[in-house]
Amino acid sequence: MVISFGTLGNPFWTREVQLLEKLHQQRSKDGLVVVAVALDQDKEAVKAFAEKQKLSFITTIDQKNLKGAELYKLSALPTTYFLDRQHKVTKIQVGFSKAAEPVYTSEADKLMKPM
Repeated sequence: MVISFGTLGNPFWTREVQLLEKLHQQRSKDGLVVVAVALDQDKEAVKAFAEKQKLSFITTIDQKNLKGAELYKLSALPTTYFLDRQHKVTKIQVGFSKAAEPVYTSEADKLMKPM
């Protein structure tokens, strides 16, 4: 499972969810679950963002006064968590850059390995 936290106005999160969409397209049939959590409160704006980016994975908002952000102890955005099949965090990726893209592919590959 991959959980990505970000905000609509953050261009790095936009680029990250585009990469996550590619990973989702490639690996969802193997069981990879991707979830994007917007820290924005405007449900319609988040829905429009997901449609514009053509996201086929779960996109939601942290609508409980940022309880998800608190639970995951976010310190910067975007922040992405990679969780194994037992829901244990295996990697935390803070920030996004072109140079970090191989990390996402590598971590997704690790998550798909048989137990």
